[in-house]
Amino acid sequence: LMAFLSKRKITGVQHICIKAQGLEQMEKTVDFYNKVLELPIVRRWGEGDGSACMIQAGGCLLEIMANGGTDATGVVNHFALATKQVDEWVNIIRCLGYEVTMEPQDKTLPSQPPHPVRIAFFRGPAGELVELMEEK
Repeated sequence: LMAFLSKRKITGVQHICIKAQGLEQMEKTVDFYNKVLELPIVRRWGEGDGSACMIQAGGCLLEIMANGGTDATGVVNHFALATKQVDEWVNIIRCLGYEVTMEPQDKTLPSQPPHPVRIAFFRGPAGELVELMEEK
């Protein structure tokens, strides 16, 4: 096992899946990430509640699927989007009617060495918790 592990490396996050509750909510979610946050659509597939879309979010993809139903099993707690405009994005998101769950604030991650960041959280169109993070 150790020989196998020494030759294999996890190279990063490939995608994060958001399960919307049906096609209408999926399309609203796709529009939010594509049109508001200006993240490009990479590919789409399926029809109706079997629809899905991949959106490029920097070094990772967001996979948005319509087949979430009402089942919350395996929901991702949150994911973070990198930005140098935390406060500006919070203002835009709030103006669009989305819930800001944590106002922008400066924090220091207690790593060694300590790592200063500016963060905020909001709820996206499918109820997902999204963090905005600026690494200083």
